[in-house]
Amino acid sequence: MSDRKIELLAPAGDFACFQAALNAGADAVYLGGEQYGARAYAGNFSTDEIITALHTAHLFDKKIYLTVNTLVKQSEFEHLIPYILPLYQAGLDGVIVQDLGVLTSLREQFPDLALHSSTQMTVTGHYGADFLKKLGVCRIVPARELSLDEIKEMKEKTHLEIECFIHGAMCYAYSGQCLLSSILGGRSGNRGRCAGPCRLPYTGERGGKEQYPLSLKDMYTLPVLPKLIEAGIDSFKIEGRMKSPEYVAGVTAVYRKYLDSYLENPEKEYTILPQDEQLIKHLYIRSDTCGGYYEQHHNKNMVTLAEPGYSGNTQEVLSEIQEKYIAVKQRLPIRGYARICAGSPAVLTFLTESASVTVTGELVSPARNKPLSQEDIRQKLSKLGDTCFQLTALTVDTDEASFMAVKALNELRRTAAAALEQKLLEPSLRAVPAQVVSGKMPENPTPPRQSEWCVLVTTDEQLRTANTFSEIHRIFVEADLLVTAENALLPDKEYILALPHILRKRSYPYLPRYETLLRGNRLSGVMVRNLEELEWLHAIGYTGQIYSDYTVYAWNQAALDFLARQVDGVTLPLELNKKELGRLLPSGSTCFVLYGYIPLMYSANCIRNTLERCIKDTGNANNRYHLTDRYHNDITIVQNCTHCYNILYNTVPMSLHGQLEGILKKNYPVLRLDFSIESGTQTRAVIEYYLNFRTEFPFREFTNGHYKRGVE
Repeated sequence: MSDRKIELLAPAGDFACFQAALNAGADAVYLGGEQYGARAYAGNFSTDEIITALHTAHLFDKKIYLTVNTLVKQSEFEHLIPYILPLYQAGLDGVIVQDLGVLTSLREQFPDLALHSSTQMTVTGHYGADFLKKLGVCRIVPARELSLDEIKEMKEKTHLEIECFIHGAMCYAYSGQCLLSSILGGRSGNRGRCAGPCRLPYTGERGGKEQYPLSLKDMYTLPVLPKLIEAGIDSFKIEGRMKSPEYVAGVTAVYRKYLDSYLENPEKEYTILPQDEQLIKHLYIRSDTCGGYYEQHHNKNMVTLAEPGYSGNTQEVLSEIQEKYIAVKQRLPIRGYARICAGSPAVLTFLTESASVTVTGELVSPARNKPLSQEDIRQKLSKLGDTCFQLTALTVDTDEASFMAVKALNELRRTAAAALEQKLLEPSLRAVPAQVVSGKMPENPTPPRQSEWCVLVTTDEQLRTANTFSEIHRIFVEADLLVTAENALLPDKEYILALPHILRKRSYPYLPRYETLLRGNRLSGVMVRNLEELEWLHAIGYTGQIYSDYTVYAWNQAALDFLARQVDGVTLPLELNKKELGRLLPSGSTCFVLYGYIPLMYSANCIRNTLERCIKDTGNANNRYHLTDRYHNDITIVQNCTHCYNILYNTVPMSLHGQLEGILKKNYPVLRLDFSIESGTQTRAVIEYYLNFRTEFPFREFTNGHYKRGVE
């Protein structure tokens, strides 16, 4: 028998789901409150409900983690600490966080509160995990795209707790790196409001029928559960805060059964009963199942292609789950001792294996007529239906000549039960921290200065075009282009190495090339797209200029100030509107992006491979493929075969030239034009327009992005 403890973590969108999870054997439950959670359309919990759930969970030695896994606007930040405070006092076991400002604020205000990094933070390796470890994070929920080998390495190198999804719906994009719903409809996945446009039909480059190439099958890992255990994962997480109590209970119960079975005897042949597989595969599965990314980097067998739709189970099965796990109330067995003797106060003791309480009640009177029997006393004191307790044994000491009113006996029982509950909960309760403050704007902002124009280029053609403008001094160059285009660098310009959008173990062989470039004398700095790269730079002792891209989010002043201490220049996010950006006080070389095709998502799965075949053209990091949506818009996908990820771009560029006068008054230190899928001619035309060398914007159609509307 293995002595290793692995947590089974179940979702709860409402209180019924929470109870179903506990009844079905979950060790812990993750849930969201009425603020800051990445499932805005789940039932969610009021603060009082979370406190009740915490008390219930702790009585049964279970845990609750609160999802605070959205990006938080500055206008909302002052409410964060008051929102967490009563839950912290009630013994909240941990908080799942995406926002760096939230993370650093919670660490400062509640130093003994466990902080878990959300999968929304896109942690893809041990570098990012190490960075967060330094910030006080004790558990990592890595990107779903990681292999077992990558997870094992993260565990071995960081010694942090690792929490991984084992069942449920899967996003096509890396979580936290998807703006598809946000840009197309204003419902941001970074705010828990994703509308799921990846589940819609698209047509491939060669035409033909509409298919669903962005819709992944649901994850189902029961067949590989032993491999997940042996990889060192500490917590097995079931997706589904939007799902029903029947789903939560049924899925939790099946995984509980096989997790316990394997740990009980790892040497025994591991087999899954057909009836269990049949049950779990019909509990709200979207079309079909796959094993996720644990044993494959990507594969067309992970994609539904056919129209996705939920399969349901029979009413007979659902009724069985309801009867077994939902209609029942879990109770903690306790024992009792009562002394009811005339002339003395009534005494009642309740005890468990770990705690006991004794309370006294009213003075017991001599019986005038029929005295209380042991059975009368036992019957009245055993009625614990409104509590979490079940009295399994009660010793009654009575003189058989006494009397107490039913009301007095009931009050004695209620007082003892409440006292025992309080005694059991005491270890998890906390006092208010010595000093709790809410997020405040800093004073004395840095004085304005004239904005500097710079560009980001992805192709050799764009680089050579940008080089011809004397007004453009700083050029950000994609790393893999820079490896092959060193001869295109001019001595009078400042070049910044832009590292890959996704950095995983498969890209580690390229890191020595990037380090060599950074150690040379041709580059002025480096731009990071994720926390992996920031920590890698720390690991190699890099001391040059570092800039962060907009994919390292800074939605509030706390996040912006934190990043400004880590890097020399922060790029402002794309989802905030004019008013929200105006609430932030930039510092250093803060960068504002004025133009560019917005990346709608970054994905490990390859759209060309799904609809046609994998071309494995690692010599070209800018391969193109196209999808057509239901409105006949052309969507360009760049396949980065060097690092094996896709970037899906918006159908029209974002351009804020119509807002330029107001933006220039903000005196942002750096104004950036991003070039990705443009030709050299288009690149030249855009730069000339922004530098006032031409009067007509070169694209007929464009978007203001979120600068006017923002996201909810």
